[in-house]
Amino acid sequence: MIDVWNERVKPNDKVLHLGDFAFKNGYKIAQRLNGDITLLVGNHDKKEHIRFYKKQGWSIIDKITLNIPKPHIIFNSIKKSFTKEILSNKLLACLVCDIDNKRVMFSHFPIFDDNPYDKKYSDITSVLEYIFEESKCDMNIHGHTHSHGAKEPFCKSACLELNDFDFIDKIV
Repeated sequence: MIDVWNERVKPNDKVLHLGDFAFKNGYKIAQRLNGDITLLVGNHDKKEHIRFYKKQGWSIIDKITLNIPKPHIIFNSIKKSFTKEILSNKLLACLVCDIDNKRVMFSHFPIFDDNPYDKKYSDITSVLEYIFEESKCDMNIHGHTHSHGAKEPFCKSACLELNDFDFIDKIV
């Protein structure tokens, strides 16, 4: 997989990884990968791993990031609608931006997640759903689901297992 990554990704290419980069000691392969890599933190990305990624020059997204016009309006609405405790969760990370005339939310967790295993993340997915709707997003590209995707047509899993172990490099 390292060779495939480095064949596809040149040293200055921007890569957004949607979390759960590696398990156990697999995180150390980060030093062998090409690209200007940003990691949106997932539930399996441990503090030790994140410190290592930062040393490799990776950028880390571990909070709500709105790269859209007038983000303060949405932030104010979020603050009024959810408690500080919920909003301080490091797993509540997302990036909302405009790409090819579409507003896209990138997140580790899919919005509208109905997997019973993920009930413990319902506070996070509630906030993500709220941000998706308030930001008027067209689609959600997410990680987390590994071998199954979300049911909604506007949700696309970026998990390698669901994409023939290939990157998503175009917004369809």
